[in-house]
Amino acid sequence: MNSRLISIKQFAVYLGFFNAYSSLINQVYEPYKYSTDQTGYIGAVLIVAGLVASAILSPILDRSHAFLIAIRVQVPLIGLAFIAMIFTPTNPPNLVGPMVVCAILGAASFSLLPISLEYCIEQTHPVSPEVTSTILWMGGQFLGGIFLIIMDAIRDKEPGGSAGRPEGNMWAALVFEGVVAALVIPAAFLVKKRKVGRGRVEVDQEAARVAATRRAG
Repeated sequence: MNSRLISIKQFAVYLGFFNAYSSLINQVYEPYKYSTDQTGYIGAVLIVAGLVASAILSPILDRSHAFLIAIRVQVPLIGLAFIAMIFTPTNPPNLVGPMVVCAILGAASFSLLPISLEYCIEQTHPVSPEVTSTILWMGGQFLGGIFLIIMDAIRDKEPGGSAGRPEGNMWAALVFEGVVAALVIPAAFLVKKRKVGRGRVEVDQEAARVAATRRAG
């Protein structure tokens, strides 16, 4: 499969699941008697860990351009985090598990976002970056809406719950999320470097060298 298509699909699936999970986080934990404050703390860890990791890694990767290495490390982390998420709701409530998993998910997802955008723009050069970014975001938002509908449809609607789980639990939705996220993991190792033509990074570097030469002259 074309490396560009693999990158776009991978980005769209994980962005869609991140949007779906963050939108349903209250409904995931409330059946297990987590309070609104507790689910708020879990959501806050998801966002704060992501912002911190992104702030640290983005400048480093912007200088090193080690996009493929980062993708091949972070994609498995995200997939494993979604699998681990299946087991985080507990009764009585325990914040340690959800917070640890959300910290990993947030850190890997937030820092992967700019990397994936940059890598896809590099792969599709000389197509305008605006076109590539728009396609990626639209794909992620579209799949996020689809995932929300599916996950809501398969929540446990049995009165009193089933299989020892409370009424309204979203165990099946979390399993769906974990399975699909795991199936995406191999895609990270199918993505390859651009083999023909010059990428955007090379063009920008050459332009910078030409500009520096002109200033020096």
